[in-house]
Amino acid sequence: MRMPWSPYRWQRMYRLCWLLGLLGVLWACSSDKPKEIKPNPLPKLSKTQERLTRLWSFHIGHGNQKQFLLLRPAVTASRVFAVSADGVLEAHERLHGKRLWRIHCPTSVSVGVEAGYGQVVVGTTDGRVISYRIQDGHQLWSTMLGSTPMSEPLLSAALVYVSANDGTLYALDRQTGKQRWTAETSVPRLSLRGMSKPLLLNDLLIVGTGDGRVQAFKSDSGDPVWESRVMDSQGRTELERMNDVDADMVADADTLYVASYHGGLAAMDQDTGKHRWENTASSWQGLALGLGSVYIVYEDSTIEDWDASSGKSAWKQADLRGRRISAPVFLDHFLVVGDFKGWVHVLSVEDGHWLGREHFFRTGGFLAPPQASGNEVFLQSVDGRVIALRLEAKG
Repeated sequence: MRMPWSPYRWQRMYRLCWLLGLLGVLWACSSDKPKEIKPNPLPKLSKTQERLTRLWSFHIGHGNQKQFLLLRPAVTASRVFAVSADGVLEAHERLHGKRLWRIHCPTSVSVGVEAGYGQVVVGTTDGRVISYRIQDGHQLWSTMLGSTPMSEPLLSAALVYVSANDGTLYALDRQTGKQRWTAETSVPRLSLRGMSKPLLLNDLLIVGTGDGRVQAFKSDSGDPVWESRVMDSQGRTELERMNDVDADMVADADTLYVASYHGGLAAMDQDTGKHRWENTASSWQGLALGLGSVYIVYEDSTIEDWDASSGKSAWKQADLRGRRISAPVFLDHFLVVGDFKGWVHVLSVEDGHWLGREHFFRTGGFLAPPQASGNEVFLQSVDGRVIALRLEAKG
């Protein structure tokens, strides 16, 4: 499976047109044409042990509008927030799903929503980051960036961080939206759409780049601290050498775990960026961390469990290969993923065997990573269906 394309800027459209022309030449001269991965049928369940109970659901806007957008809900202790590609932003009660307010952003959105510290923040296709009051959706501020926001905003007590299409990392004052500092990250000629969400670790802000690097900056000033490449890509063509860090990074007490497209999975020291272990991998979906393991979904939708300390494989699950599954989310002793046909799957973290699944109609499938909170899972589908689920043992 290849990652879908949905550029926002003429620069990315130019890259795509250039790429298609290059591929036409390469495919005409090569017998090694890419083969589409046929989706596996649903795996057999010997016995359903875990049940996903739907608590509530609602539909928002026009969903992703056939664009490649990883729009996922933002969840707080009492509320759930969601935004659609056409800029409909809503707040709902977490308990019952009742809508509290709805607003329309000035234009379509380029990245998903983030909520915290009394604010809800989105990024728009015309280059703005906009903050709304969490209680009623009243706009607090709007800041124009130099290009389109391409990562979900990250909120801290003092600042809002977001990466833009031109590789600029912005730190904005959380209360006013005023620019506090910027930093430049590398942008290759050819890359996937989107960027991983920045990650705040103590006083360091960690970002992934479009050329397979991870960069650490002082979170208060933007001063560079370290830079490390995940792994070099060994492809023969420029397409095969694409090496983006688009998957969200995860971290434990002292180690950062990063996956890149056509590159690898690496465990890095948080303070220095030095590799503790690495393995060849290709993923744009994302990672999950739990019970001493790092769980990765590869681009072909195979799932693998890597020991977080040693980098050794514990198990691999390929039953959903080709089903274009989402990133995994860790919940208690389970992993939850969604797929392109609207199925939500539950598997054991002990050995990867299937424990249960549920199907949800009229969703268009699930692409964005699920969000977990307590024993509940929140998903947003391609067609804009937001669903709250509870994982329960089947009696």
